[in-house]
Amino acid sequence: MSREFLSSVVHALRFSAFESGDGAAARRERRDLSGFSASEWSRHIGVLDRVGLALPLYARLLEDGNCSGLPLQALAALEQRRCDNKQRMSSMLLTFGQAVEALRQAGVRFVCVKGFSLIPEYLTELWQRHQIDFDLLVAPDDALRAQQALETLGYRLTAIDGAERRLRIPVSRPLALDAYLYNPQEGGAIELHSGFWEAGAEALPLHCPGDALEQAEMHTVGSVSFSRLARHHAFLYQVLHVFRHFLGSWARLLWLYEIAAYMHRHRDDDAHWRKVHALLCADERMAEAAALVLLSAQDLFGCPIPRALKNVCTLPAGSPVRLWISQYAQRWLLTDMPGNKLNLLLQRHFFSDSHAWRRYLASRLAPRGKSPMLCEGIERNVARSFAYRAANLRFQASRIWHHLKTGAGFAVASIAWKLNMRANRNPVSADNLRRGES
Repeated sequence: MSREFLSSVVHALRFSAFESGDGAAARRERRDLSGFSASEWSRHIGVLDRVGLALPLYARLLEDGNCSGLPLQALAALEQRRCDNKQRMSSMLLTFGQAVEALRQAGVRFVCVKGFSLIPEYLTELWQRHQIDFDLLVAPDDALRAQQALETLGYRLTAIDGAERRLRIPVSRPLALDAYLYNPQEGGAIELHSGFWEAGAEALPLHCPGDALEQAEMHTVGSVSFSRLARHHAFLYQVLHVFRHFLGSWARLLWLYEIAAYMHRHRDDDAHWRKVHALLCADERMAEAAALVLLSAQDLFGCPIPRALKNVCTLPAGSPVRLWISQYAQRWLLTDMPGNKLNLLLQRHFFSDSHAWRRYLASRLAPRGKSPMLCEGIERNVARSFAYRAANLRFQASRIWHHLKTGAGFAVASIAWKLNMRANRNPVSADNLRRGES
């Protein structure tokens, strides 16, 4: 992957002249998009697909009338993606509508989160967003009933992870890492979430709203009407979704861009942001998680922080969150999937139990237990085939190599991180700080 190419795309999607934290270093490695050749676009456009920025970039180029400098092959590839994803998302909307109706008939209390619920406030048109599944927040008592209702449509349970149930209509083809992502989706995939916040490795307590389902609103996309979260609850959910992935392994750049676009588009709606502020300040950890996400979005995309959220995003000089954003956020975010382990540098800050942290760190650096699967919900006869088993073994081998490579990168970065943290606690000159980083 070319970090230079991805950095240039992110810069083209910025909303203001706000300078990112890496300053001169970013400018040195950034080129105008018109400076990349057709072959470079061809090599790297798959990365844009996976991080979710290919279509938002094309939408921005069309909006600004700034397409003329790009190679004709690159423009043709982007236009093909627009057409294909428009068809794909229209088909997925019909599949989603069938699921919504089945859940309504079963009396399930639910709202759509992410996905279709973000149109048009986050991205203005359906084709601009690529997704692979549907996310629903259901009342905890209705989770099993929701699963049973979806099973009548052919969905099958593939995994239970805490308060999350993943279901899928069995598929016959696994999606390879370098696959074209805009073909019509085979089957359907749904995640049922029974909690507003799913903590993951450590039960990190956050004070989340308990009345989100009661305050839900009706929304219509195309011919499908469904319930979604109220706007202030939806924004909090988006922030916590990114934070949850920060506590995992990789975050899609699309999610940060959606948050940045929303803040830019609604920056003057003070009444709305005061509601968001009340949610983010419900407890200290919530505010710190929000600052991490919002400042990272600003660092990447130059979006304004709404006035009502300024104090949430004002971190003390010695804050580990502030240091990580300035030194490591872009290095963690500007990566192809499955990413790297630089988020582990800051994750220790969010663990209250040192023993739990050491167990978690060991599990991230050297995962043990059940081997990763190339595809959840694959048809049984396909899963037993030689071709699939060979592909699955190659996938597992690539994951082993990924953990070895990124683990070594984390070990090296840890040295600089500790030096930077020490400098943060004991004020030093800028020269000393730079020497610690090198």
